[in-house]
Amino acid sequence: MVVQVNVKLDERILREVEELVEKGRVRTKREAFEKALLLLLKSYKSPELAERIDSVRKGTERMRGATEAVVEAHEEEDEQL
Repeated sequence: MVVQVNVKLDERILREVEELVEKGRVRTKREAFEKALLLLLKSYKSPELAERIDSVRKGTERMRGATEAVVEAHEEEDEQL
């Protein structure tokens, strides 16, 4: 769903966005603003995601890795042959 939002901007920002459109970097002003907002949102979410990854990692540090488990399984298989 697309929603229309009216925003007041500094003229310099608008001129730079229009320049991006003229140079073909983005197709429309809307695309430029959407990309900019998505980058902003990602920049705020990145630290939160890193924190979550670290908390999962801390809980699994003492567990053996997948590679070690596969190697061990192959060694056990070889011993049975």
